[in-house]
Amino acid sequence: MERLMHESREAFTTLMIFFCLAAGICGAVFYTMGPDGWLVERIRAVLLEPNMSTLAALTAAIGLLALAKRLLDSSINSPLNSLLVGAVGLGGFVILLQGVRTVLG
Repeated sequence: MERLMHESREAFTTLMIFFCLAAGICGAVFYTMGPDGWLVERIRAVLLEPNMSTLAALTAAIGLLALAKRLLDSSINSPLNSLLVGAVGLGGFVILLQGVRTVLG
């Protein structure tokens, strides 16, 4: 009987620790990413400012192109890969020229 009580106490303690940990993690995630969470506020603030939203869009586009290049590198050697690298290089050059024109003009 004593062994059964000991094992029951251990199982109950383990379950309580697990549920408290799960509740804490879920609460932190909701506080961070919920409708009024600080992460969502920061993203809204960034997207409402025109310069930051442009920078965020460019960062997302560069990330997607880098992922596409990595996927194309792992497959067969295709001319699409070289075309993708050229397009990204040309786009970066155009962005640099626009920045220079803005600063000088």
